[in-house]
Amino acid sequence: MCNSFQEARPSLKHYDVVVAGAGPSGATAAYYLAKQGKKVAFIDRAKFPREKACGGGLCVHIEEFDHIINNWDDFLESKCQRGIVYGPEFLPVDYVSEKPFFYNIRRLQFDNKLVEYAVSEGATLIEGVAVKDFDVLDEKVVVKLRNGEELSGEVIIGAGGSYDLVSKRIREIENMPMNWKDEDIAMALYFEVDVGREFMDEVYGEERISMAHIKYDGLDGYGWSFSKDTVLNVGIGCPRNIIKKLKKEKKGWSERKYLLDYVETLKEQGWFPKDIEVDRKMISGANIPVGMGMSCTVGDRMMVVGDAGGFVSPLSGEGLYYALDSGRLAAESLDVLFKGSKFQKQDLMHYHRAWSSKWGDDLEWLKVGWHLLMVMPNSLIKYAALDEETKEFFTHMFVGSMPAAKIKNKVLALIAKGVLKHDVLSLMTGKKGIVPELAN
Repeated sequence: MCNSFQEARPSLKHYDVVVAGAGPSGATAAYYLAKQGKKVAFIDRAKFPREKACGGGLCVHIEEFDHIINNWDDFLESKCQRGIVYGPEFLPVDYVSEKPFFYNIRRLQFDNKLVEYAVSEGATLIEGVAVKDFDVLDEKVVVKLRNGEELSGEVIIGAGGSYDLVSKRIREIENMPMNWKDEDIAMALYFEVDVGREFMDEVYGEERISMAHIKYDGLDGYGWSFSKDTVLNVGIGCPRNIIKKLKKEKKGWSERKYLLDYVETLKEQGWFPKDIEVDRKMISGANIPVGMGMSCTVGDRMMVVGDAGGFVSPLSGEGLYYALDSGRLAAESLDVLFKGSKFQKQDLMHYHRAWSSKWGDDLEWLKVGWHLLMVMPNSLIKYAALDEETKEFFTHMFVGSMPAAKIKNKVLALIAKGVLKHDVLSLMTGKKGIVPELAN
């Protein structure tokens, strides 16, 4: 694909930064570090291009990245200007926008291009081999690969997803739980299928509707159908604790059957071609951390980005923007620190403060939005459908493009108006409180 690291190399080649993971967060960190002139290697167990389980949606914040918007033609499938969100009773919030508020890509092409951009700036890709372990020494980090080879760097960035090795090391040092709680992991299942341009244009229109069903069949989470060019991306996301509970209580229930049942509902509503059968083998899955980010994302010579840090919207499960931005913020912080050559935890906290101050509050208030939507979905859908302004707010909150301050102000306004009976601020992290209700 691109110029992989294939040549024979000494047993310990040194880099400024070693990035463990070449997904969106790792590739973006490598891209910006290489642009700075840093010697950077990024490593991935997969060989690119490779597929990744995901809805493939980008919120409008992605427009912050010049190397993305200047290369739309490389990977953009469609621009969404209409969103329909159904509640459990199938009442819709139907929002139409003059400007795109959501961009659709396919991860096979998108992730591959991000890797290519990093390589084109001078980053070294080591693909097809996983990181086995690493040692943090006083003067460097030694990274051990599963093929027996080793390399070193001043800093290691963990970009390996939910079960990242660097993340686990930081958790161990900081006495944090070693794994995400089941309620903080969303299990997402999806498939993609080419439905043809005629069906797509007729049903999903020029606006390329993005559609979701909140609490489909009564389960926390949502089902979706996102329209690409001629391809539909269909999936469901549900907290892992709910899925485990149902498997235990309902004989024969499975998340794959749940998704296939959802497809039948889409067929009945006209959102999916009746003549296309979905085979279980078409379905892929992933575990997505939705716990609002790790309380500490750095250690001596260590940083984590993307899913490894838990940077995913707790409301929608969208993580691509946070992946790219955390990768960029990590690179920017290191650019400052390389001037002084200090990479201890207290120095790398520069990065932790950067992401926390930029969108840490967003993640917390999106978690509040999640709780509200799961506790009173039909009532909130009815309220959101009242007028265009409220539809706009609801849609942008759902897709992750609504700043925390606006979410907070809206919630406080609903409390002041008496729409919400109780103060829902208790739904913030670590606070146990009353269940919110809508006023009669």
